[in-house]
Amino acid sequence: MKLNKSLKLSLSVLVAFPLSFFVGNEMLANNLIETIEYGSSNKELLACGGGGGGGGGATPAAKAAAKKKKAKAKLSFKKRALSKAAAAGEDTSKLQAEIAELEALIAK
Repeated sequence: MKLNKSLKLSLSVLVAFPLSFFVGNEMLANNLIETIEYGSSNKELLACGGGGGGGGGATPAAKAAAKKKKAKAKLSFKKRALSKAAAAGEDTSKLQAEIAELEALIAK
């Protein structure tokens, strides 16, 4: 009796294990056909240039906000560099000019 059960178990493992490589979890989810159809339609969309997007990028207001944010980050870096240069007794005229430019850019 034990031999019969072990034979059935080993036979089912020999069939189910290789089958799981081909089907994976799709058999359990019962949506193998939908997944295949979605994959093929998604490839067609990408081949045709579709797949989302639109609008052509950021708006001018968003670009200006991003530019202002970058300028603020540069300004804080330059101010730190200015304080380090001043503490070391180095020439700070170039850094002061760059800081003035960044402050003017932010003020716009």
